[in-house]
Order: sequence, then C-alpha cells, then structure tokens
Amino acid sequence: MRQMMSRFLVRRLAALALILFAPVPAAADDAIMSIDQYKTSKARTLATTHEPLLKQMREEIYYCMPWVGVQKSGIGFRQPKGAVEDDRYLSVWIVIDQDEDARFSALPPERRASAMFSRYGTDLLRRMSVMQPVVADPNVQGFSVVLSWLKPGTGKAAQPINETLALFADKQTTLGFLGKRVSAAEFTRRSKFSVFDGTTDLGRLPLEVWEDSFVKTFKVANYEAPKGQRCSG
Repeated sequence: MRQMMSRFLVRRLAALALILFAPVPAAADDAIMSIDQYKTSKARTLATTHEPLLKQMREEIYYCMPWVGVQKSGIGFRQPKGAVEDDRYLSVWIVIDQDEDARFSALPPERRASAMFSRYGTDLLRRMSVMQPVVADPNVQGFSVVLSWLKPGTGKAAQPINETLALFADKQTTLGFLGKRVSAAEFTRRSKFSVFDGTTDLGRLPLEVWEDSFVKTFKVANYEAPKGQRCSG
C-alpha cells in the first residue's frame, strides 16, 4: 500500500524559505513536527496532548488526498512569522502536485493563491475544525494552512520555484466562516496571511474565497482509501 501511495505523492523540491523549513514532501513518518522542534513548554505540551489528533490528520491526508504531499514536519502547532506572543495554531502544510495548465498560468498571483485556498485551504480548515479536543483547548489560538504549488512556467528550470500561501486564523473566525456566520471577505480581513513567490514575500495580496468541491469529488483512478479510513472532508 505504501508503495502504491508513493506514486501519488509530490516529488518536486523548491527553493523556498517560509517559517522554518523548505517545502520538501515528507514520508508519512516525517510529516509531524517532533517534540524537540518546539522551543516553548506550551508548544511541547500541545504536541504531546494532541499527538493522536496530529496522527489522525496525517493519515487522513495521506489516504484521502493522495495527490498532495505533506511538507516535512508540516503538521504541528506553529506561530505566524514574526509572532511576538507564544500563540499556537494547529497548522498543516501541504505541497500540491498538479500539471501545467494554461488557464491557471494566465492568472495573476493573487488569483492563483485564491484558487488554491478555495480548493484546499477551506477543506483543511474543515478537517481541523472537527477535532473537538483542539477546538476546546484554550492554548490553541486557531488554525493555519500553508499551501505550496509549483509556480507556472518553472517546472523545467534547474531550480523549480514554489508559490506559497501561509494563512493563520483564530478559532472564532474560522468556525464562523465554516458555519457561514462570517463572510469570506470578513474571514480574509481578520486572518493573517502572506503569499510567497519562492523566497520573496509578496505580502497580503487580495485574497478571494469561493466554493470549490474538487477535493470532495475528485477521485484518483484505480485507488480506494483503505477500508475503515475516515475521510471527514
């Protein structure tokens, strides 16, 4: 099963520096941040307390979304870049594998980021929002999604470049957005996010969010998740 799954995982590397790591798709066992990567007791306690849920998230992405890869150490409790307080967000960083598409390539960076968040970001937030022990934990500030994808036109370069969206939103805003009590425009206004072109921080580009059912409806040919695997998305 692992060998079959590996065919669908992303194998592209990119020269990107965001938060602490470069986006290198991980083997399943390397997807969760290790305890020694956390610098505060609060973060280490969160990682230990919610370890079963982190493993659940890893397995759910691995088996239910086999066309994406999880960044090495991409699941854990992170802080926004430049954070002063020790606010911790349950964070998932995925690397999205997709073929070159002329329509996607023609979009400006902010529309590509909007399309990726609408397709994958909201889905990942939804998966995290049903983890009730995390939602109820007062030491978890909110949720974070980091999405990386190959920048159009760079796939054949000596060093392919990734574009990345890193977004952090507090629990109240996220749950309100998912429950349609907070509009998409208000959600993005309240969220902390940046778009990156390789290592270049483009800042808060205009980000739009719309309904996209791709993750719920797309099926990889000749692949079925293992019997009993829960896919909450």
